[in-house]
Amino acid sequence: LSGFVPVKTSPPIDVLWFQLSRSEGDKMESLGARVGNGFFVLFINRFDYWQMGCVIPKGGYKQMRAGGLDKLRLSLVAAIPELAGRVDELKDWKQISVLSVESSRLKRWYKPGLLLIGDAAHVMSPVGGVGINYAIGDAVVASNALGSKLKGGMPVGEEDLAQVQRARELPVKFIQGFQFLAQKVVMSRLNKVGEDNAITPPLVVRFLLRRPLLLSLPARLIGFGLRPPHVRSGKG
Repeated sequence: LSGFVPVKTSPPIDVLWFQLSRSEGDKMESLGARVGNGFFVLFINRFDYWQMGCVIPKGGYKQMRAGGLDKLRLSLVAAIPELAGRVDELKDWKQISVLSVESSRLKRWYKPGLLLIGDAAHVMSPVGGVGINYAIGDAVVASNALGSKLKGGMPVGEEDLAQVQRARELPVKFIQGFQFLAQKVVMSRLNKVGEDNAITPPLVVRFLLRRPLLLSLPARLIGFGLRPPHVRSGKG
C-alpha cells in the first residue's frame, strides 16, 4: 500500500521445522548440521527436545510431501543415525511447519505519517534467530526518537522518522550480510558433499569452538548487533 519495493538480500529457500525428543544419552553436539539424501539438516539442543530444520529447495515441499513421510524419515536417519529410533515420532505432516525464507529490506522505511519497522522494513532470514531482536531494537529507537513528541501531542516530521532509519540501517545491513554469507556457505557445501556425509564447519568456526572466550565475541555481535539500542529514561 505504501508503494515501497523491497530489495532481496539472500536467495530464497524453504525450511521444514519440527521437533524430535531428546535423551540425556545423546552424543550429538548441541548445535550441528548434517546432509542426508540431498538436503541439509540443522539440529539444536533445546534441552527437552531437538529442534530440527531441514533446508530444501524453494518450492520443494509439495514434491517432498508427495514422496511421503517414510522418505523424510529415511533421509533423517541417513543424515543423523543417532536419531534413528525417534524419527517415527513424525506421524503426520501437521507436525512439520514450512518456513519460507526470503530475506529483504526497504531502501526507505518512512513517508509522511508512516514509519515501518521490524519485518515491515526488513524481513530476516532465520539464520542466527535474530529477527525478533532487531524488531525490538527498531521499536526502542523509534520510542526514543518519537515517544516524547507523540506523548505530548507534538507533530512528528519526516526528519524524525528518518532518524530511526539512520540509527538502525547499518545494524540491519550487517546482520543480513552475515545471513547471506551463512546461507551461501551452507548451500555450496550441500552441493559438494555426498548425501550421507557430515558437513565440516569452516576452519575459523572450528578454531572458535575450541576457544569459548573468543566464541562469545561473535555470539554477542550476532545476538546484540552493532550499536545495540537502550531505552532512554522518561521517553515514550
